[in-house]
Amino acid sequence: MFSPARVVGLLAAKLGIDSDVSSATREERKLAGTFAHLLNEAGLDSLVYGEDDELVPFDPNDEEDVDPTWTEDDLDLVNDVPPPDRKRFAFSNGYASLEAIILASNYFRSTTSKAHRTLESMKTKHRFLANSNDLRKMEAFAKEADENSSRRTNRIIALQNLSDDVYMQAMKAMEEGYSLHDIDLQVMAIDVNLEMKYLDKFEASQSGSRRTTKFVSKVNHDDDKAIKTAAADFVASIKEEMKTRPLNQICNSDQSGFLKELHSMRSLAPIGEKTVVRCVQSKSSLTHSYTVMPLIFADGSMGDYLFVVLQEPGGSFPKKKKIFYAPNLVVTAGTSHIMTKNHMREWVNKCIFTPSTTSNDLLILLDSWTSFRDQAAIDSSLPSGKTLHTRQIPAGATGICQPLDVFFFRPFKALVRRIQGYGFRNFPTFIIFQRDPILKVISLSFTVMRAPIFKPMIQYAWHAAGYLDSAPTVRFKTPVQLCFPKSVHSTKCCSLGCMMMSFIKCPMCNFTWCFKCYVIEFHRC
Repeated sequence: MFSPARVVGLLAAKLGIDSDVSSATREERKLAGTFAHLLNEAGLDSLVYGEDDELVPFDPNDEEDVDPTWTEDDLDLVNDVPPPDRKRFAFSNGYASLEAIILASNYFRSTTSKAHRTLESMKTKHRFLANSNDLRKMEAFAKEADENSSRRTNRIIALQNLSDDVYMQAMKAMEEGYSLHDIDLQVMAIDVNLEMKYLDKFEASQSGSRRTTKFVSKVNHDDDKAIKTAAADFVASIKEEMKTRPLNQICNSDQSGFLKELHSMRSLAPIGEKTVVRCVQSKSSLTHSYTVMPLIFADGSMGDYLFVVLQEPGGSFPKKKKIFYAPNLVVTAGTSHIMTKNHMREWVNKCIFTPSTTSNDLLILLDSWTSFRDQAAIDSSLPSGKTLHTRQIPAGATGICQPLDVFFFRPFKALVRRIQGYGFRNFPTFIIFQRDPILKVISLSFTVMRAPIFKPMIQYAWHAAGYLDSAPTVRFKTPVQLCFPKSVHSTKCCSLGCMMMSFIKCPMCNFTWCFKCYVIEFHRC
């Protein structure tokens, strides 16, 4: 096995060791860094060795200074490192630019009477050359430059063809009203390259989108100072109570409305376009919502079930057709998506004290909704033997001191939007605003949010709201960052026999899945 340290030992045995490292010059440090990089690459078996047996056919009778034992491996690697401007290379009589080397090489071969010009002729015309070693070095540099130029030319042509194909697909998608983002161009580029085989080891780069839509609303901040004071007092009182309870007995829950179609307010657009119009599967889905109600604990864990309220005609589900069943959802219907007191009773009964709840006595932070202030209704809805202490967040202060609002619903909705958006563009038969697709997407998204790897993110929500003094010591990624890495779109789906490209990395099983296997067929970890 190759050992970089052993090579260093061999060099030390040959050259000795100067322990005065602090007095090393800039050039010495740069050279040491170069050697260290080469040795590390060799240790990782990533160093490529190239050989070229096509040497210039010099005539020994014409050249007095030919060294018959010299080979290209004897090139002076130290002197071949360009000076700080990185544009010139060392020869016996000084430095020469790559352009000068190529010019000299062309002159060297520009003779019809014999294979090449003599050394004396070259020394007169190009004064950086002094001996046959310089000529060989010149030829090696010129040949490499020619090969690199050819490779660059071929790559530029391939990139241009790839760019043209992606541009045509993107323009067609925008003309059809699809909302495009950076990740969509990456997926397009990867798919086109896989189909056309333009480039090996191609990774699509990120691009930039522009904001195309703006919603404006007026918020009343007349009592802003009083709200902040009330929020600070509330947080201080809860922190006192937290001293007497473990973090897994303190929770927060709240309702949030999710549009049936979640679309970003940003989209790629042709240069100069001022008004950007994008299509949706259903216009009414942009104004109709469903309500979700998660439960999060101060230790970073989550409740077992997500409470979901769907708007249904007559306020009930059809009797002839069963709705899609997801084991982590408690789904109920209403004449609108807005929760009623009866919905609140059902939520209290089914979603707070579950098999994974560690205590029969919990403290919960709730907003100032009227039903949440009805302690009698809450107590009567609790399972037998359970106690729930409610604390009402001051009106208007939820954006300041409610953990769910501070940092949970935003990454949750971003995850749902990413899944819906991919399905909308790539699986048009998957109708994202219908009941069963909604339940599939929200159930899978809730499973992702409950993954243990996101516990630090939930703890951060409690810290950002003021209840935990210390931020999580573990750096975390949001669900979108973790589940949709750049590499996921160039990886095949892990499902046996599936040939489709993946679109998501599941944080529960750490496998990558295509949209069909993960969403349509409903992946279960």
